[in-house]
Amino acid sequence: MDLIPVVAIIANVTMVILIVYFVTRTRQRRAELQMEMQSRLIDRFSTASEFVQFLHSEAGQKFVTGVQSASTQHTRERLMSGFNRAIILLSLAIAFLIIGFYTRESDAHVVAVILGALGVGFLIATYVSYKLSGKLMSEPTRES
Repeated sequence: MDLIPVVAIIANVTMVILIVYFVTRTRQRRAELQMEMQSRLIDRFSTASEFVQFLHSEAGQKFVTGVQSASTQHTRERLMSGFNRAIILLSLAIAFLIIGFYTRESDAHVVAVILGALGVGFLIATYVSYKLSGKLMSEPTRES
């Protein structure tokens, strides 16, 4: 009976680690496949002038727009996920505060403060990321 909490904690930590690993691996693999597809497309051109001609064509414009919009979409998704995490953590903090008031348990208040701090942290980080992404997107690119 004494091993049940230990096994539960180990199982929960293992589950979180596996979820993070698989999500990270999926994103990494998607980026690798996209880079491979783009490099294969670029390798099809034998000269730089052919590539420039392609870029000026309608298909080339779609290719460049797709690459640029993928970056913007990825940034938008990351910002929204940070905002979602903040909302979830703050909601949990409020729930633990309510539970603590009804049961008069100080432990629930401690958990509420920790979750609230994490939620506020995610909210601040998302806001800073939003401001920085706006500045980075509006800056002209430097060509070397």
